[in-house]
Amino acid sequence: MKNQNKSFIWLIIFLVGFPQISETIYTPSLTFLSTAYGVSNHQIQKTLSIYFIGFAIGVLLWGILSDIIGRKSSMLTGIVLYIIGSYLCLQSPNFDALLLARFVQAIGAAAGSNVSQTILRDTFNNKERTAVFSTISAVLAFSPAIGPLLGSIVASIWDVYMVFVLLILLGTVALFWSSFGLRETLQQDKKLKLSFKQITKKIVNDKVFWIYGGLIGILNGIIFSYYGEAPFIFMEYFKFSMIQYGCLGCIVALASFFGAKYCKKMSIRKTNQQILFTGNLIFLLGIILYMISISFLLSYSTLVISFLLIAVFVIFFGLSCMLPVCLSNALINHTDHLGISGAILGLYYYSIVGIITFIMSYIDSSFLLYYPLFLMFWFIIIQLLFKLYYAKS
Repeated sequence: MKNQNKSFIWLIIFLVGFPQISETIYTPSLTFLSTAYGVSNHQIQKTLSIYFIGFAIGVLLWGILSDIIGRKSSMLTGIVLYIIGSYLCLQSPNFDALLLARFVQAIGAAAGSNVSQTILRDTFNNKERTAVFSTISAVLAFSPAIGPLLGSIVASIWDVYMVFVLLILLGTVALFWSSFGLRETLQQDKKLKLSFKQITKKIVNDKVFWIYGGLIGILNGIIFSYYGEAPFIFMEYFKFSMIQYGCLGCIVALASFFGAKYCKKMSIRKTNQQILFTGNLIFLLGIILYMISISFLLSYSTLVISFLLIAVFVIFFGLSCMLPVCLSNALINHTDHLGISGAILGLYYYSIVGIITFIMSYIDSSFLLYYPLFLMFWFIIIQLLFKLYYAKS
């Protein structure tokens, strides 16, 4: 692996995780925001769906711009827009205004995800990428522990609107750190070597792009549907306090960390196919544990919560085994135009995330069996995509 400046690597890790940690800071406040704006639980979850729609548009925008004006300029512009969107969230007088503000916020946040991953693909070669993405995934695994806990503490000590102040401060840190620490990785000879039409045509015919991109969308959709549903399951049904709910993020963090590390270890001696099938089987095991706990143990409150936490751990472990492989290989055939192809990839998979979270917003949180059935459906879809891809490989 190339010798990289450590502060630069940590900056990239921060920027890749910036959208996720900011969103996990926000989600514990969903139940309180639904009360504050006088809307139902299903309606408030649409602030997640609109976020991912904006995010999908944002990754396309910043991906194209990053191949034209450069990676650093695109990143800084996106962060500024994120700060503006967060301020608009803070000042939103009604629910419709909040939805619009979340849309603006998401477009800005998309720069953190898309441009950072493009910089990583600029910097590391094919052989290194799965290991690099696994390492980053392992570090970023702690964002589900930090985000919900931080958001819960801020909302509990002050009020739910202070969460948006925290997001503004987070964006400001990202802006200043990027201004001084980020370097340009776009090579001048790679600027727009192909037209957008040529790139799109190449992508349309690339099975690797569509299968891996679809898997990234489904896996992230499952992850963020949990963040949207978990506050209602644990805080409303099981009567967790906001701080107790925030501490649950540690379970997700540990699962994501060990799942990513396991993926990195397996990548040395196992094929991508073996890693993906193993990860999906672990995901299935977690779903089964979840279904058992709510089907047979609800009358034993301590026992059912213990089993649920184990199930959540296993589910996220399985998802984290699969995600680095998909992220590493989705653009393997498009290395000469990573900005634009990465933008199209982001538009594709974040559209899937938006659709999944939108579907999730209509699922009745009070009926606990709906959620594992929802997960089982996506397990089957993932398995079918594996069969479709590897049957013709």
